Amino acid sequence: MDAESRAQAQEAGTRAMPGLVRAMLDPRFYPHAPGSVELRQTHISYVFLAGDFAYKVKKSVRFPFLDASKLGRRYELCQDEIRLNRRLAPRLYLDVVPIVRRGSGYALGAADDLCNAEEFAVRMRRLDQNRILDRLIATGEAGEETMRLLARKLADFHASASTENAWRYGSAAALWRRVLGDLASYEVFIGYTVSEHELREIEDYCRRFIESRWELLNQRAKTGRVRDGHGDLRAEHICIEPNDSIDIYDCVEFSEAIRYCDVAADIAFLAMDLDRLDAPRLSLALVLAYAEAAADNDLGALMPFYKCYRASIRGMAESQRSLAPEVSGPERERARSLAETEFAMAHRYAMLAAPAMVVVCGLSGSGKSTLARALRHRLGFEVLNSDVVRKRLAHLPAEVRTRAGYAEGIYAEDFNRRTYAAMFEEAGKLLRSGRGVILDATFRDPDKRRMASELASRAGVPWLFVECRCDEKEAIGRLVERARNRNEVSDADVEVYRRQRTEFVALNEIPAYRHCTVDTTDGSAPGALEAELRLAGLRSLGGCDGLEAA
Repeated sequence: MDAESRAQAQEAGTRAMPGLVRAMLDPRFYPHAPGSVELRQTHISYVFLAGDFAYKVKKSVRFPFLDASKLGRRYELCQDEIRLNRRLAPRLYLDVVPIVRRGSGYALGAADDLCNAEEFAVRMRRLDQNRILDRLIATGEAGEETMRLLARKLADFHASASTENAWRYGSAAALWRRVLGDLASYEVFIGYTVSEHELREIEDYCRRFIESRWELLNQRAKTGRVRDGHGDLRAEHICIEPNDSIDIYDCVEFSEAIRYCDVAADIAFLAMDLDRLDAPRLSLALVLAYAEAAADNDLGALMPFYKCYRASIRGMAESQRSLAPEVSGPERERARSLAETEFAMAHRYAMLAAPAMVVVCGLSGSGKSTLARALRHRLGFEVLNSDVVRKRLAHLPAEVRTRAGYAEGIYAEDFNRRTYAAMFEEAGKLLRSGRGVILDATFRDPDKRRMASELASRAGVPWLFVECRCDEKEAIGRLVERARNRNEVSDADVEVYRRQRTEFVALNEIPAYRHCTVDTTDGSAPGALEAELRLAGLRSLGGCDGLEAA
């Protein structure tokens, strides 16, 4: 909706609004005399954009997650909003101002008018709307470096946020009650913004996920990964100035239970919103950068679940907004359409996280492990790396380098077979338990590739080979750099790369629809997105046949 249409809709709906709202739409209400006033609203607040300032007034509403029906409670919420949002946007949030009666109308009061207040407003500085993240994405001004800066700010914020009530809100049992309780309450929207089968499949996925990750969720609550976070981390709540100054505002002040969450839930909310804005590459860049900045190795396993849950929450919120009588007709339709989109996204995340096997293969230095990690953060699958498995079988620490020659020692053919057999055994257990798996190994000969496909077919899950390729000069450069890294697991060097290149058998036996080739020369993130789309296509076909049937 353009500015003119928005103004017309706002004018048409003004007569149905409360008297206070009509008063605050008049520029004469404000002492700084703005040229115009624009109203924006959610299902819980009115926001008046008046010149250099914005004023937020809480609606007198009661929902299962919020009771703002009493004036005293609304005042507390305003105070909480100032206190909590100053953590990430200290320069924006100014004060709480009382609104009092003046004759037959309303006026902004002073500090000594608190006892006579008819209502309260949070006063904020306005931001440059052209620097809000969703606008920057639309204009192409936000890139992967932007995501890295944002990830660092969020990692620092989470590191300093409270963990006092982590177990109360973040234990597996607490998450179970909250998620399944929330999803059950969304049944009122069946047939309106979500279909019954979508909601049931979302619910089934969330139930299975929490059950299968019970210990991990409890461990994260115990070890500082559950924090008093933001709770509503969306692109429209982030402003990034040209000097890279970042303000993140509008956190959830009304519910500690919503705001207190696993840090993965905060990051997933924004990653999901970036997906909605058709920026999946930025979504992946954000998650990968945050995992590195926060040293969070388990983040990828949690992303699809929290994306699914957070998208369903947004579906609920927009559904409620679409039913609010004070919202204009065009805005109600927009809210309903957005609710349908959010619920559909939640369903897609649930379906994409269903068990499958992805084989990431290629020569050493081709970017296999980088791509496998990126896929993990998109799909939530476990990664089984042949180098890690090999050294575990040899009773060696993963980072210890071996000095055996090519095809000797733990790289001899007999040990190779043991490594792949162990990897397949572990993959089978994961698939049978209902979890997806990513196999990260060279897979240079057809026999091992056939064994992988047959394993997936026996488990009844889709499978996909993702072959990594890159420019030879780039691959050699990576291997040289890798040799300097003491924490590197792989022992492969330039000689190994050249031997592999002569022995690698092309994947001609793999059907084209199960084979995705990715050029990683300029980075692996786009390859992860391409593989994700290809896997989604396989699911739509419903096929999990072996190579013979293909």
